[in-house]
Amino acid sequence: MTKTPTAQGFCQQDAHRALVAACEHADLDSRGAVPIRLGENALYRLVSAPVVVRIARSEDLLSDVQKEVGVARWLQEADFPSVRLAPDCPQATVHDGRVVTFWLYADSSGPAPGFADLATMLRRLHDVPKPMDLLLPLFDPLARVESRLNGASTVADEDIAFLRQRVKDLYAEYSALDFALPAGHIHGDGHKSNLLRRANGQVILLDFEAFAWGPREWDLCTGVGIPFRGFRWVAPEEYAQAVDAYGFDITEWPGFHTLRRIRETTMTTWLMQNVDQGPEIRAEFERRMASLRHDVLPRVWRPF
Repeated sequence: MTKTPTAQGFCQQDAHRALVAACEHADLDSRGAVPIRLGENALYRLVSAPVVVRIARSEDLLSDVQKEVGVARWLQEADFPSVRLAPDCPQATVHDGRVVTFWLYADSSGPAPGFADLATMLRRLHDVPKPMDLLLPLFDPLARVESRLNGASTVADEDIAFLRQRVKDLYAEYSALDFALPAGHIHGDGHKSNLLRRANGQVILLDFEAFAWGPREWDLCTGVGIPFRGFRWVAPEEYAQAVDAYGFDITEWPGFHTLRRIRETTMTTWLMQNVDQGPEIRAEFERRMASLRHDVLPRVWRPF
């Protein structure tokens, strides 16, 4: 295991170095590994084994990744439909300053899961009893935003100042919310891209690093409320199906627009981390910044 100083930047070359080191440590062959995605994490599919390697961008995220491993083990024990850890592999180890986990490759087939599938999955997830020995952090709606702003060396000062003030204002609004649903364990990043339909038709849940103890409204807001009311990515009929599947219409709750603006801020600062990776990403970041200054719906954002 090796460690390097934490860096805000994270590119394919950084991820690949960690991939090679982690696979060597796990006695796996990384040659020919296929990149799947580079975002908050980097994902690679090995060709030598049915394994996906997930690489977090900084060793500062070690506790989050350790929690994710614990959640994955809980869901497996509960026979919940979710992605599984690769057995007999070291989990949450640090290589080249990145935290690495190994997951079983899950094939996908058929139509992509929709918003009703997501609402059904969230309802089922929220109903699963949490084991007493699994400790979850209290939900922080703007987690990681401060560190992203601190590391944004190629973003205009006026944008950083605007985002810092927005974060301060949103924390004040959030602390005053009166939640309608009982608090409990939440996915924290429950959008339909974190679902996968397997070849046998089963839909499974992915990505557990944002799991926390907090308001169930957050999962509904980020998963179905914002795509419908904020972006018009959901037809009214499909949204109605999602509401029926969960049993609660998040857009009718008075605190919805506070959570919407919080989510828009985290989406924008997430993209901000990669503005130097290409002109399309920087252009989208600038588009989002302009729209945050004018709260007009629906937003015209490109999904990344």
